[in-house]
Amino acid sequence: MSPPTTTTTLPTPSMATAFTTRVMSENMPTMVPAMCADATSTSSPLGKLRSAMRNKSYTQMNIFFDAFLIFYSDEHLSEEPSPEERRLEYFSGWDGAGTAAVLSDGGAAVWVSSGDLRRARATLSCAWEVLDGDDVNQPTIPEWIAERLGRSGRIGADARLTSVKEWQALSTDLQQVGLQLIHTPTMLDQLWNEELDPARRRPDFSKIVAVLHNTDYTGVTWRDKVSTVRNELRAIGADAMVVTSLDEVAWLLNIRGKDLPYAPLLKAFVIVSTRDVRVYAPPGKLSMPVREALAVYNCFNNNCTRVNDYNNIYSDLRRASENKILIPAAGTFQRGASAAIAQSVPQAKRVFLLSPIIYLKAQKNEAESNGMTKAHLRDAVAMCTLLSYLEGRRGTSQSEMSISKTVEVTRETQAGFVGLSMKTRVAFGPNGADPYYVPTILTNRRVFPNSTLIIRSGGQYDEGTTVVTRTLHYGKPSRDESKAYTTVLRSLAALSTLQPPASLPAAHADPAARAPLWAHRQDYPHPTGHGVGAALNRHEDPVVIDYRQDVILHPFREGYYITVEPGWYEGMKFGVQLGNVLEVISKPSGYIGFREATLIPFEPKLIDKNMLTDYEINWLNAYNDRIRKVVGPELKAQGLTDVYYWMSNKTVPMQLPSKFKKMNTNSATTNSCKQIFTTVIVIIFANCFI
Repeated sequence: MSPPTTTTTLPTPSMATAFTTRVMSENMPTMVPAMCADATSTSSPLGKLRSAMRNKSYTQMNIFFDAFLIFYSDEHLSEEPSPEERRLEYFSGWDGAGTAAVLSDGGAAVWVSSGDLRRARATLSCAWEVLDGDDVNQPTIPEWIAERLGRSGRIGADARLTSVKEWQALSTDLQQVGLQLIHTPTMLDQLWNEELDPARRRPDFSKIVAVLHNTDYTGVTWRDKVSTVRNELRAIGADAMVVTSLDEVAWLLNIRGKDLPYAPLLKAFVIVSTRDVRVYAPPGKLSMPVREALAVYNCFNNNCTRVNDYNNIYSDLRRASENKILIPAAGTFQRGASAAIAQSVPQAKRVFLLSPIIYLKAQKNEAESNGMTKAHLRDAVAMCTLLSYLEGRRGTSQSEMSISKTVEVTRETQAGFVGLSMKTRVAFGPNGADPYYVPTILTNRRVFPNSTLIIRSGGQYDEGTTVVTRTLHYGKPSRDESKAYTTVLRSLAALSTLQPPASLPAAHADPAARAPLWAHRQDYPHPTGHGVGAALNRHEDPVVIDYRQDVILHPFREGYYITVEPGWYEGMKFGVQLGNVLEVISKPSGYIGFREATLIPFEPKLIDKNMLTDYEINWLNAYNDRIRKVVGPELKAQGLTDVYYWMSNKTVPMQLPSKFKKMNTNSATTNSCKQIFTTVIVIIFANCFI
């Protein structure tokens, strides 16, 4: 599927609408306390940054900065950057996503999402204000800076670490109040590289080399993929494109790496043009087999690759000979190219569009689908082993963090395991009522048999990527807990059994999943689901199942893999969440359906079968039957007999209430007939003696 053909250029500040300062709400976070030691320290990373903002040897230009912005991501705008790219964490102490603003004369703030607000306020020191980036009543970054600096000043920031859209919005709003945003790419890294404290020192960049991703897993050679991309570029009138997203680089070249914590990706850029393919990777990251497969040596045509130094991407784009260069725009999860990449391309050559690789990558071919099936089978064995082990240890000393570690160790036992696909989230009792909860040393709870336990996790395997959520209970569930669990299960079943027209946008399928919860006046703040990559990112464009995010409407396509993850969050009491990965399959007459890739049992004792319809029970029985037939033999093959019996007990077929009632009715009718027959016989027998 080709994206729509349009050509745009970076907007200039004069094109922006007038900047309007919002009225501050009464509950605005207060200013940083004047006596905060962390705020006045000159030896902390924050203090060193303030000094550097007034030092020309750091600013690398004949100016000083009045404020500096610190972004969360890396040069590819990855969702989870590697440890050596976490500049925001080094300077602020905040390990999550967000943006920080630091004033040279004092004052610092971090903007985070509403879901991270509580944890950020508990984590950061008194030197930092924590603001809700989703709350329209709180000041934006330009407003916060303008209120403190007035109508003049210079703001430094690294344009490599934020998107075109975000950079331009900041630049425009700051300019409206007389403030200038200046790209400063080296200062933060220079300060971090000079750190002497071992606890704060910058981690080394990964030296693990990239490896080939077997054609048995990809189904298509890298040359065929490049040829398809070139056809897409011709269709939109572009001569070349910059591939900036790391999962697109890995998919295009059929390689995998170890440069991100939760995805097997290589840190590299690629330029695909009609005449060549240029790869920009750090020195030594491409192994000899990879170089040979990519035909790096003696490259004299358009079916080979030229390898360049990673940092040369910016200078090469400035002098590129192509007339029209596609710069990836922001998608559903991908944020597109960085502002620095876009600024490196001469303005007349810029074409901003969604990357065509998004659609090609999302629609898995037969080999990729087979790989996903194998990965989910391995994951099912690991999770069944884990859940049976945890259930056997109920009553012993376990905590959220210890269970998280056990989840990770158990997955490592499976062949082909590469790493985790996400940070494992374990939440017990009241912690489970927070859908964004991540256990820390301060919040870590012991697990008891008196509430629900949510485990959300995923794995990366050679063949594919998995994500799964299960809710457990090690005691006797309350009526409210069973009601919540059964309702969430009904939500999951509703989307799993949906068979809509193929043209239905993914966002418009969301109400089908939420309807059972809405009936109880319940809802959840996160999307119902999202795309999943094949041995790539767990969040994959283009689809997201969320009725609130329907600006760009992407339909389902056969071969897409998606999650369905409904939840019930009972404030300050408990939580329930269930999550499966589904494969989108074709149905007759232009319709589609879904098939469960995740094959892991639910918790029977949390299910109130009186709340389920016959249709839902039939779906659950069919799902459990697949688990027994598919996962059962693999458990036996791996010698996991105890786990096999545990799985069998969790997947016992559920009797239909209607059949149960019918059986009772038949039994009652039979008894009545017996009574009538007996009465008649007695009467006849009595008449014989009259």
